[in-house]
Amino acid sequence: MGITLYLLIGLLLIISITGVLIYLNHKSPIDGKNKVIVITIVTLQIVYIFLYFTGALAMICETNVYLGFTVCVLISLICLLLSIWLILPFSKFRNAIKYLFAFFAVIQALTTVVIFLLSEAGMLPLIQL
Repeated sequence: MGITLYLLIGLLLIISITGVLIYLNHKSPIDGKNKVIVITIVTLQIVYIFLYFTGALAMICETNVYLGFTVCVLISLICLLLSIWLILPFSKFRNAIKYLFAFFAVIQALTTVVIFLLSEAGMLPLIQL
């Protein structure tokens, strides 16, 4: 796995921290707790996307498929639960972007199921139940 994995992890961290700092400087009427939840969702979704596009997930899955599946499921579940939390009426988050967060969280969960649990083009699934 060498240095490539460490470079990819460093790149993911730099991009995530940059996104968080940009969002923190954004002026919007969001209370502190909801702002932390939104930052967490955005950061996890950025990490999830870059795991796929950089090939880091493929490197992880070459080592251990169950580890890659666990990472994807944890990120998807956390994003989905936090998105549902924002949609609930007592969170008082008034931006319409909360529905977009929930949509992307559902897409992440479906993508994880398709990649790891369903067979494609005659190939067996990575994780066989």
